[in-house]
Amino acid sequence: MDIPARRVLVCQHRTCKKDGAPEILAILQQQKPINVTVEVCECLGLCGSGPMVLVLPDNIYYWHITPKKIQSIIETHLLGNDTIPNLMHPRLHPH
Repeated sequence: MDIPARRVLVCQHRTCKKDGAPEILAILQQQKPINVTVEVCECLGLCGSGPMVLVLPDNIYYWHITPKKIQSIIETHLLGNDTIPNLMHPRLHPH
């Protein structure tokens, strides 16, 4: 099964940056998942929930991302094509 091309936006605005977003961005850029473009973005409008990562075109917002969590996102969502509900922002993705 082909994995769809995706864009991953990593917020680099003030709060996300302070909470570790540069490290999340670096991990994604180093791993370079197949069919994924990694992009820096400004505020995603969810300050205090960061670091925030948005996966497009799936429109999935992952919040409070750590290096361990971004590894799971890479393996499970970006490569395995399965979302991770417990990492998704609950206000935007109610269970």
